Amino acid sequence: MKKFNWIPEESIKVSVKPKVKVIAFGDGYEQRIADGINNQLREYSLSFSGDEADIREIDKFLTEHGAVKAFGWTPQDTWQTGTFKCEEWSITVNGYWNQLSAKFQEIVA
Repeated sequence: MKKFNWIPEESIKVSVKPKVKVIAFGDGYEQRIADGINNQLREYSLSFSGDEADIREIDKFLTEHGAVKAFGWTPQDTWQTGTFKCEEWSITVNGYWNQLSAKFQEIVA
């Protein structure tokens, strides 16, 4: 498994949506349980800025993985390498200095 080594801009957005199973009863009472042992995986919204060649390299890496192959990455909030996929990213071309925005989803592989 390849490792993603580019460093994103300082501001990152971390989202967590725990997966739960809910059983609703007729009187408004709910019973909730965790859905699986890895039910709190994180999603990161990231931005990378750089010249055209740098952004092209990141795009090439993500394209090679194509949301199918996982890659290793170390997020700045935990500093622990995890396994991720990237299903969507976009590039903003601003002349010489470009920007790539991506969403990395933590997975269990």
